[in-house]
Amino acid sequence: MISEFEYKNIFPFEGILYGVAYGIIFCAFLYYFIIYFSTRKNYFLYYSIMQIFVLASLIGFVYFSFKAYPTNNAQAIVDIFENMSFIFTLLFAKEILKTEKKMPYANYLLCFFIGINIIDIFIIFFTKYSILYEYMPFYIIFLLPTILGIVSIVNKNENTIIYTIGWSFMTVFIYLAEMELIPLSGIYTIHIVAPMESLIFSFALAFTLRAIVNEKNEKEKLLIHKSKLASMGEMINNIAHQWRQPLTHLSYINMNLQMAFYDNQLNKEYLNEKIEESNNQLEFMSNTIESLSDFYKPQKQKEYFYISSAVKQAIQIMTVVLKKHKINLTLEVKKDRRVYSYENEYSQVVLNLITNAKDVLVQREIKRAKIEIVIDVKANCSITTVCDNAGGIDSKTIQKIFEPYFTTKEKGSGIGLYMSKTIINSHFKGDLKVTNTKEGACFFIEV
Repeated sequence: MISEFEYKNIFPFEGILYGVAYGIIFCAFLYYFIIYFSTRKNYFLYYSIMQIFVLASLIGFVYFSFKAYPTNNAQAIVDIFENMSFIFTLLFAKEILKTEKKMPYANYLLCFFIGINIIDIFIIFFTKYSILYEYMPFYIIFLLPTILGIVSIVNKNENTIIYTIGWSFMTVFIYLAEMELIPLSGIYTIHIVAPMESLIFSFALAFTLRAIVNEKNEKEKLLIHKSKLASMGEMINNIAHQWRQPLTHLSYINMNLQMAFYDNQLNKEYLNEKIEESNNQLEFMSNTIESLSDFYKPQKQKEYFYISSAVKQAIQIMTVVLKKHKINLTLEVKKDRRVYSYENEYSQVVLNLITNAKDVLVQREIKRAKIEIVIDVKANCSITTVCDNAGGIDSKTIQKIFEPYFTTKEKGSGIGLYMSKTIINSHFKGDLKVTNTKEGACFFIEV
C-alpha cells in the first residue's frame, strides 16, 4: 500500500524513478566490472557483483509487488539476491579496509557474517524465505563496516573516509525505513537509497582508481629512470669495448716513439707518421662516443626509417663485444619496410635482444654460439626475428619475462624486456613476442 501523498506525487513518475535507479546501478556495475579486468583489484569486482545483485533484488521486488499472491519460490529468489548483495557488500568492505592485514579480529567478524549469510542461502532452499533476516535487521550489515570504517579513520587511514560515509548513509536510511520513520513506502525508499549509495561508492572508487593510476605512473617513471641508467651503463660498457683496441694501439705508438728516441732514430718523418696514426685512433674513439651518444639520445620527433637500418645500427654497436665472446651474428633481410616512428627506440629494442642473447650464450658456455636475425614483411606487418642457440627459456618463466623486475640473471634489473615490450606496444602499436625452438629462444618484433 502507498499513501495518498505518494499516489499523487510519486506514483505518476515511478517509471522514471525506477528507470533512473536501474540505470545508475547498472552503469556502476558495468563500469567497475570492466575496470576490474584492467586493474585486477578485487574490490572493483566485489563492488560490481554487489551492484548486479542489488539490481536483481530491486527488479524482483518490483515485479513481485504487482502480484496479488507471490509464490514462495518468488520470495525465495528475492531473498537469495538480497543475501548475495549483502555477502559482496561485506567482501567489498574487507578489501577496502584491508582487514586481513590491518584488522585481523575485524576480519574474523566479517567472515562470520559472510558465513551466516551463505548458510542462510542454503536454508532458503528449504524454507523458501530468509530465516536470518527474520530476526536480524538489514541495517546491521551496513552498521558493521561503518564501525570498522570509523576505526580505520581513527587509525589514520584517510582513504576510507568516503566509503565510511557511504556505509553510514545506508545504515541510517535502512534503519529509519525499518523503524517506519520515513514517510515513504519501502519500495520507493529502496529505489531512492540504492542509487544514491551507488553514486557515493562510485565517487569513492573513482578516487581509488585515480590513486592506482598515479601509483602506476610513478612506477613507470621509476622504470624509465632505471632503464636510462641501464642504457647509460650499457653505453659505457660498449665504449670500453670499442676503445680497448685503439687504446692498445696508442700504447704501442708511445712505446715505438720511446724506443726510437732511445735509439736516436726519431726523425721528423717517423714522428709525423706516428702522429697521424695517433690522430686516426683518436678520431675513431671520438666517433665511437658520438655514434653511441646519438644512439642512446631520445628522439623528440618521429621520422621515416627502414627496419634494416635500425637493426644494423644495433648490430654495429655489439660487433666488438660479440667478436670478443666468439659469437657469430648473421643478418638476413628477406623483405624490408619503411616505417614512421622513432628509429633509436627500435634499435634499442633490438640491441636489448642481442645483449640478452649474448649474455645467455656466454653464461651457458655454448660452443659455436650464434645469433640469427631475420627481417621480413608478412600481411603488411614487419617482423624482425632474433634467435639464438642457447637452449631456450624455461617453460616456467617464459610467461613472466615481460613483467617488470622479473629477471633470471644474477645482477639483472628485470626492466629490459619490459621496457622493450612497452616501447613496441606504445610507440609502434606493435607487439613483442617470444617462443622456444629446438635450438633456443626466438623473439619476434611485429610492427
